[in-house]
Amino acid sequence: MKDAAADGADRAQAPDRAASPAGPAGTPMPGEPAAGHLSRASSARHLGVASIPAVGTVAALVLWGGFGLAPHAQDIAMLVIFYVLNILGMELALHRYFAHRTFKAAPSMKVALAILGSLAYMGPLMWWVAIHRLHHAYADGPGDPHTPQLGGHGFVGRAKGILHGHVGWLFDPSSARPDGWNRYANDMYRDPTLLRIHLAYDFWLLLGLLLPAAIGGLLALSWRGALLGLLWGGSVRIFLATNAIWAVNSVGHSLGGRRPFPGRDQSRNAWWLAILTLGAGWHNNHHAFPQYASTRFQRWQIDVTGSLIALFERLGLVWDVQHPDPDAIRQRLADPRRRDA
Repeated sequence: MKDAAADGADRAQAPDRAASPAGPAGTPMPGEPAAGHLSRASSARHLGVASIPAVGTVAALVLWGGFGLAPHAQDIAMLVIFYVLNILGMELALHRYFAHRTFKAAPSMKVALAILGSLAYMGPLMWWVAIHRLHHAYADGPGDPHTPQLGGHGFVGRAKGILHGHVGWLFDPSSARPDGWNRYANDMYRDPTLLRIHLAYDFWLLLGLLLPAAIGGLLALSWRGALLGLLWGGSVRIFLATNAIWAVNSVGHSLGGRRPFPGRDQSRNAWWLAILTLGAGWHNNHHAFPQYASTRFQRWQIDVTGSLIALFERLGLVWDVQHPDPDAIRQRLADPRRRDA
C-alpha cells in the first residue's frame, strides 16, 4: 500500500490525461502546431527567437569591450531585478504553481502568475507546463523530453546527452512537440483566461525585452540608455536566467551533486544551482516530493521561492500550501533500499 508521500508524488506526476483538448477530428488547439511536427518555418522562427538572448549578450560585450559602451549602475540593477523576476516566473509561477499545483490562489493572483511565467522567455504557458509534467512522468527514461541520460556512453555520448538536456531538445520536434503532449495540460486548456494568455505568448516575449529598454531610456532620458536597458536588462538577463534554468535539466540530472533520495531518475541536489535558480537546484528533493511547495528539506538549504510562497500564505494571497512533511521525508531517508550516490 502506498504511503501518503508516494501517493502525492503520483498525483503531481500524473495530471489529467483524458482525451486531448483538441478540435474537430483531433486537430490541435488554436495556435499550436500538430503534435510531433514543426514546419521548416516554425523551426526557423523557433531558432531565431531562441538566439535573440545569445546574440544580444554578444552584442553587449562587444559594445562594452570594443566601443566603451559600458553598463551603468542602473543597467546592472535592472539586470539583477529582472533576473530575479525571470527566475520566479519560471520557478514560482510555471513550475510550483501551474505544473505541480503546490498551492492555491485567487483568480487575480493566478492571472498575475500566468503573466509572470509568460514573461520568463521559457515558451508558451501551457506548453511549458505540459512538457514539464511529461518530464516527471518519464523522468530520465524514454519519453522524457529533455533527459541528458540517453545520449550514449563515453565522453562523447555524455556530452551529447547533456547538450540535448540543456538546449538541444528545443530543436528536436520529437522532444519539443511529442505526440499527445497537450493532454498533460488539460486542466489549463479549460480555463479561457489562461488560454488567452497562452496564445498571446509573442506579446509577452516582446514585452519582456522592451520593458527594460523603456525603463532604461526613461531613466537616462536617451536612446543610449534604452539600448543599454534592452541589452543588459533584456538580452543578457534572459541569457543568464534561461541557462540557469536549463542547467537544472542538464547538470541537475547528470553531473556532481548529491542524491539523498535515489530513484529511477538521476536528479541531484546542487547548492550552487539552488542559489542561481532560487531553490530549483535542490532537484533531487523536488523529484522525490514534487507535490511540496518548498525544496528546503534541511535547515541549511536555501529556497527563496519556497520562502516567498510561505510569505504569500501568511499574507493571505495563497492557501492550501503543500509544505514538506518531516515524517514523510525521514521515512524516505530511512528506507533500507536507499543508497548514497
